[in-house]
Amino acid sequence: MYLSDDQINEMAEAVCTAIDVAAISHTRKCQVAREYAQDEFGATPRQSAVLLAVKLANVAWHGRSIAAKHAMEA
Repeated sequence: MYLSDDQINEMAEAVCTAIDVAAISHTRKCQVAREYAQDEFGATPRQSAVLLAVKLANVAWHGRSIAAKHAMEA
C-alpha cells in the first residue's frame, strides 16, 4: 500500500521514539515502522516506505543528539 508523506513521518516518529528508549538494530527499526503502519493505518506498507521511515528516524535522532550535545556545551 502506498502511504502519504504524513503517514511515513508518523512511522518515523514511532521509530525515533523506540530509538530513544533503547539502542535497537536496523531490523528492529524496520519492524517498529511496519507494525506502526499496520496498527495505525490498517495496511502493510511497502518496503520502500519502511526504509524511508527508518532513514528519517535515524536523521531525526542524530539531529536531536547533536542538539543535546551543543546544549550541554553551552
